Amino acid sequence: MYKSKIFLIGDGKDNLVALEESGYVTESVLQDFLAEYPDLLPGDQIDPEAPRRWLLVVREMGIPGDVNEADRWSLDHLFLDQDGIPTFIECKRATDTRIRREVVAQMLEYAANGVEYWDIDKLRQCAAETAQKCGRSLNDEIAQLLADPEIDEEYIEEYWKIVEANLRHHRIRLVFVADSVPKELRRLVEFLNEEMANVEVLALEIKQFQKGGHGQKALVPRVLGLTETARAAKASSTTRRGPRLTREEFLQQCPTAAVREFFQSVLSQAEERGHTVSWGKVSFSVRSRWPQSSNMLTFAYGFPPAKFQIFLEKRLLDKDPLQTLRQHLLKMGIFKESGDYALNAQVTEENLARVSEAYRFVLDKIDELIQMAQEERNSAG
Repeated sequence: MYKSKIFLIGDGKDNLVALEESGYVTESVLQDFLAEYPDLLPGDQIDPEAPRRWLLVVREMGIPGDVNEADRWSLDHLFLDQDGIPTFIECKRATDTRIRREVVAQMLEYAANGVEYWDIDKLRQCAAETAQKCGRSLNDEIAQLLADPEIDEEYIEEYWKIVEANLRHHRIRLVFVADSVPKELRRLVEFLNEEMANVEVLALEIKQFQKGGHGQKALVPRVLGLTETARAAKASSTTRRGPRLTREEFLQQCPTAAVREFFQSVLSQAEERGHTVSWGKVSFSVRSRWPQSSNMLTFAYGFPPAKFQIFLEKRLLDKDPLQTLRQHLLKMGIFKESGDYALNAQVTEENLARVSEAYRFVLDKIDELIQMAQEERNSAG
């Protein structure tokens, strides 16, 4: 039986080492390679103009089948790219007959339930644990992913909001990984990729080549299924979404008039007190100039349709008033902790009065801290 070959160049131009194609002993070997070397997902082939970079959230990501159900399925890998697009990975060997059709239905079931039932806090926790196992912090991993070693907590929070928005709007990527992709799977992938506006569907062939039974090895990845028609459609869809959210777009997405009035009040109160409202791709932030620093201090976020977040960042948590504020807010029973600095609340007509009270309390405390910092600066100067 003929086997494909690649050739390594030895010490001299006449010294070529032939490596023959060989299969993987088990599916887990391929899974291990992807977890250890995410660049086997060739980001330059997926997007030549802006090559994709990867953050591994976790291997064997659990997926529930209902809101109150324990995990029913397990995805081989979940990655994020630098644009916060969740990337589902499912691995199969060519010898597995399910790779022709069944794996597509399996992946679509994973995707449909993942975007519906995954909680962003769970994803963050899984990513943090994965980073910790490798002896790194999640924030350092995100800084590397975004190619910005000076990134601060505010932009890290914005990144996770983009991830959450991508899940909510079904902007995801599905990748079928195999040592050899059969034509039946390739046709299905090409069809789905051209027909699905928000979902990118790809097949990734990672062939293994080896010298003899135990000699040198090489892995050669190749992306399949991304036709020029599909690439143009994805680019067009991205352009239509626009770069930044506007005030009008945000308020239009609020589910009720009462919730809309709450966010209008949040924005108005911030501006009346001299704070700055900044609009990102998926949210707005409330910021103020910190007297002891050239940087802006962010202390609140809002993003559609009805999520409000108090953000007590690192430089504030050392101060007793903010520690007291954090405990006060948690005792109100409307906020849920998210990461080390964020407290989230879903605004409803039932809790609207309490969230409004909490926001006014936060504004008072922030103004108090800014005044204290200004007095300290004046006395030191």
